[in-house]
Amino acid sequence: MEQIQLMLEEEIYFLILLTFSLMLIQNLFTLIPIVGIIVINIALFGLVCGYIWSLATSLIGALVAFVVFRYWFQSLLINKVKKSYLEKLEQNGVFFVLLLRLIPFIPSSLINITGGVSSIRLMPFLIATFIGNALYLLLLSFVANGLLSADIEGYMLVALLIAVLPSIYLYRYLKQKTGLGENQKRKVRGG
Repeated sequence: MEQIQLMLEEEIYFLILLTFSLMLIQNLFTLIPIVGIIVINIALFGLVCGYIWSLATSLIGALVAFVVFRYWFQSLLINKVKKSYLEKLEQNGVFFVLLLRLIPFIPSSLINITGGVSSIRLMPFLIATFIGNALYLLLLSFVANGLLSADIEGYMLVALLIAVLPSIYLYRYLKQKTGLGENQKRKVRGG
């Protein structure tokens, strides 16, 4: 184990570049699960430094993705994003981005694409991304640290709770915003 740590210390710049590149790819295309990147960062840099590095690189990756999608691919992607997402984002930009960042099963690249093709300004997007990612990545860091230290039960319970709560809130919020309760749906269907 000591030899592995010595080897890693010798290759620190390569590892920093590698983990940054992985996070950039994750923000552009979401080919790599973010929890995998966080596990790597925590294994390499420890819990606190791994979390800070993960947060910094995720923010830089979101910034790069936002700029790329806004200025180079907006005309190509505008038709690929659901109109309802764009409308919600443009009405409640910071809140919508923040909420999406807290939901575990929504890919970062989808949030970045939607932000890039919408009319949301860069600073509100980055503020919401910072707050959302700070909370979400903190949770994932605790889970990753638990996986590495084998004290997983408590972390998994907290992770499950924190993952489910935003999902329930988003479901209720979207249901309320659409205004289609069960009675209205029946009336629309004619029954």
